[in-house]
Amino acid sequence: MPRWESDAQGRLERAALELFETQGFERTTVAQVARTAGLTERSFYRYFPDKREVLHADQELEAHLVAGVEAADPGLTPIEALLTALGTADEVFRSREILLRRVKVIAASPALASVT
Repeated sequence: MPRWESDAQGRLERAALELFETQGFERTTVAQVARTAGLTERSFYRYFPDKREVLHADQELEAHLVAGVEAADPGLTPIEALLTALGTADEVFRSREILLRRVKVIAASPALASVT
């Protein structure tokens, strides 16, 4: 196995979702998530402040849209600028399958369901 693999954040997200589905959010530890992703706990905390945040890791969509609107031609109307930004948003969208799996995990955990 190589010493370094790319996409650490994505690997952590996938590992967490898989573990949350199979053993529940409450029974899954950060150490288990990190180990399943082939990383250390310390690496986990570089990306997420706690395991709850793994389920809300798609803040890059908002950042992508804001950057796209800011970079749009000043002559565009606000809606045209937003549509232009949305035209490249598929780079950061999560798949429908991942979103549905995430919703099920959140619904299955009273601690998570009460926050969202």
